[in-house]
Amino acid sequence: MERAPSGLAGAFAGVSRGASTTFSAESEAPFSPEPVPTKAEGRTLMKLSLDRVIDNPFNARQIYNPDVIKERAASIATHGQRVPALACEDWHRPGYFILIDGHYRKRAIQAAGKNEIECLIEPISTDLELYRLSFLLNAERNAQSSLDNALAWQRLLTEKKVDTEEALVELTGLSWGTVNKTLALLKLPPAALDRLREHPAKFGVAVGYEMFLFAKSATEDEVMSLMQRVVDEDLSSRELESLRKKRQSKPVRKPKEVSRQYKIRSGDAQVGFIKEWDSGKVAFEVRLPDSKERDALVEELKRRFTLSEVDPS
Repeated sequence: MERAPSGLAGAFAGVSRGASTTFSAESEAPFSPEPVPTKAEGRTLMKLSLDRVIDNPFNARQIYNPDVIKERAASIATHGQRVPALACEDWHRPGYFILIDGHYRKRAIQAAGKNEIECLIEPISTDLELYRLSFLLNAERNAQSSLDNALAWQRLLTEKKVDTEEALVELTGLSWGTVNKTLALLKLPPAALDRLREHPAKFGVAVGYEMFLFAKSATEDEVMSLMQRVVDEDLSSRELESLRKKRQSKPVRKPKEVSRQYKIRSGDAQVGFIKEWDSGKVAFEVRLPDSKERDALVEELKRRFTLSEVDPS
């Protein structure tokens, strides 16, 4: 069964049922549903068609557990919707509503095969208020994950709803360090972000940030291997920090250069060799007893490389 939220969200839990509103869910034209007479703290309770209720584009929660949706759908199919969701009128499209809180409920209602959702209507008319209220409600009931926050905050920044991380600090009441470290999660490789989505409870801000630091000097395979250890062994941020520093303290092995060597022959005798490396280095050694041959080779090298006499002093 759905659990009634506490705190700020708890104000909506004790609303009694009123008469339902009849309207056509098939019509695409804007409509004006009659409100159910029941009110809670000045908020009107309405029964709305799901096709008129859109998700909060700035919802604090971005990741939904399919198992939770399935569980709640079973409860709603048996007992009905016990707790109203929270919505506001869509100020861009009359007759439509934006869901502020209750996205799990909406998904569960859809999964249960129903097409209406009961909502308390909140007088909101800005995108920042959409985010702020959803953030507060989630924090009081079942806080969203660090990746939820990172995705929501990045959207606020991208769409210029806030200009800086400092503005996010003011909006959320969190420290700058928490905001900065949370946003750093989005710099992880795509496969690592997928793992965070699969196990959001395993990767809080501290653990996630340590994974970000580790990923800066590790291969993707190494990152994924360590993330699996976090999932399997519940590694703490301190344990991750220790592993990262231990790895970074190991001397970096210089890759061995591949070289090739060729013999220099004069007639049947070997008089020297030429050696080249992949790095571009070339060295050779040759012994020419005949002074004329030696002088001729030196002159040829001088012309080839524009050599000049070196002052022995």
